[in-house]
Amino acid sequence: MTDPVPSGFFEGVFDRTLTNLRSAWREIAESARGVLAGAPRPDTSGYDTDRLRQQMLNCLDGRGGEVTARARAADLGRTYLLLDSDERGRFLQLLASEFDVDRDEIDRRCRALAGSDERAAAERALRAALEPPRITLLRRFNALPEGVKFLVDRRAELIDLGQRDLLLAGLEEDLKRLLANWFDIGFLELRRITWESSAALLEKLMAYEAVHEIRGWTDLKNRLEADRRCFAFFHPRMPDEPLIFVEVALMIGMSGDIHALLDEAAPITDPHLADTAIFYSISNCQHGLAGISFGDF
Repeated sequence: MTDPVPSGFFEGVFDRTLTNLRSAWREIAESARGVLAGAPRPDTSGYDTDRLRQQMLNCLDGRGGEVTARARAADLGRTYLLLDSDERGRFLQLLASEFDVDRDEIDRRCRALAGSDERAAAERALRAALEPPRITLLRRFNALPEGVKFLVDRRAELIDLGQRDLLLAGLEEDLKRLLANWFDIGFLELRRITWESSAALLEKLMAYEAVHEIRGWTDLKNRLEADRRCFAFFHPRMPDEPLIFVEVALMIGMSGDIHALLDEAAPITDPHLADTAIFYSISNCQHGLAGISFGDF
């Protein structure tokens, strides 16, 4: 009999991830407190446009080296995580509006290209002008632990917000292009998930299943038995976060009944005798990677 998932189980899975992220970024920011303005801020929310704008400008400041850049990005990211939903929307509005491309500069570069005898140099200058500062700022998070996951989650927010706001839609497109480069199929790792995988990963498998709900640990164990296979794509910068996973049943002959495949009381098939592999569930785990191809899974 399936042991039901306790109420609030899935929320707890993601809350633990968020708590660990805040703690890690706070340690990074505090480790470089000498290069940040003032003492580390307490873990309290509160929207301050001027302070946030300055934090964003600080992230774009290349002085101080890699340690300083990581500390500034961690400080900005931690500030974002402490904001409520409305404040996060205003944060993204600030990033989208004040750190977009300089359109006057683009016009100048276009005119320079049209009348230039040195087209290669003029084209490079135009390409540089077409990349908004916010892209440079977002790249800073790649160096942080769970920084890529942070950006994936921000795009998930922007996908929804951008449907109602053209400015945020532009920021979402920028982030999509950035993530598409990082999540090229050549960078991904295909791994098998088994009952011996970490408990944290198994919890996420239960939380992310989008086709046939995993009703508890007994149900999950049944899906990872000897006659079952589960494979997932992972990214090196998100090693504990499945991107997409597929569940497979090894059978003798075909089965037209999903309930039979998921029956915990059914006998386990010897995988060496199986002549059929039934792919019965494929789940996308990261809404923020919607529209980004992982190739043929």
